[in-house]
Amino acid sequence: MREEQLSPELGRLIDTAKAQAAQARSHAPKAEGAALLTGSGEVFAACSGMDAGPQAPCAVARAFAAAGQTGAESVLAIALAATAYDRTDSFRPCDGCRSFLATLDPELPMVTKQLGRWVVQPLCELCPDA
Repeated sequence: MREEQLSPELGRLIDTAKAQAAQARSHAPKAEGAALLTGSGEVFAACSGMDAGPQAPCAVARAFAAAGQTGAESVLAIALAATAYDRTDSFRPCDGCRSFLATLDPELPMVTKQLGRWVVQPLCELCPDA
């Protein structure tokens, strides 16, 4: 699914992930932002530095933790954004994030930037080696 075909909910998810990445950039030159859309329409977001090390929780893990604390319903989609990449570049999650993503449903829709466009694809296509 291409950028022009994204639903308003996924657009809100992208904006939230980008805002989280921008917020984290003040603390780390390479930062990742994640946003989760739940079955009830709630959005949970978090950020992390991409160079934080293997012991630090990634942005997706932090967003899942925030959702879990509220007893949120199932996650319908995830958006990831980063500040370390040119706006026309493609985004690949950091190693810690890919490890966490490997524990999730491989068909979970993931929104990321690919060749300068926001696209939706199943998690298994984004991180086949995770």
